[in-house]
Amino acid sequence: MLLPRVLRPFAAPRAPLVSFSPRFILPVRTRYLSTTIEQSSSSDSATPPSLESASSSTQPESQNASRLPYFVGRNNLNSLSVYHKKKRGGNLEVTVLKKGEGDLRALKQDIKEALQLNEGDISINSVTRHIVIRGHKRVQVVNFLTTMGF
Repeated sequence: MLLPRVLRPFAAPRAPLVSFSPRFILPVRTRYLSTTIEQSSSSDSATPPSLESASSSTQPESQNASRLPYFVGRNNLNSLSVYHKKKRGGNLEVTVLKKGEGDLRALKQDIKEALQLNEGDISINSVTRHIVIRGHKRVQVVNFLTTMGF
C-alpha cells in the first residue's frame, strides 16, 4: 500500500556524516617522568642479592633511561619520532626529533656529543619543542636513542 504523493518523503534518509570505526581508535599511552630520586640500600631490599644482580644485568638500558632528565616517546606505530625534512627548495636537509619530554637541553647536549656536532648544527625549537639537526642524520639519532634505552 503506497502513501499518497503528498505524504511521501522527497529523498531517502541521510546517513550520518561522521561514523567512527572501532578499528581506528587506538589506546592513548601516557608516560610520566619521575622527579624523585629513589635510593635503596641493601638492608632495605627484600630480594636476595642474586636476584638483584640478575635483574640489573638484564636491563641496564632501561635503568639508564629511567635516570635521565629527559624522555623520548614513540608514535602510534611504536617507532621513534625522528624524521627527515627538506627546506629551502630541497637545498637544506634537516632531521627533526619529536616527542621529546623533560630537559631538552640535556638531550640536545647528549646528541651533540654522541654525533660530534657543532653548536650551530643542532637547535631546539622553543614553540614546538622539537630538536632540529642540520643534515640527514636519522639513522645516527635512532641508533643513539636505542642505545640509551628508548
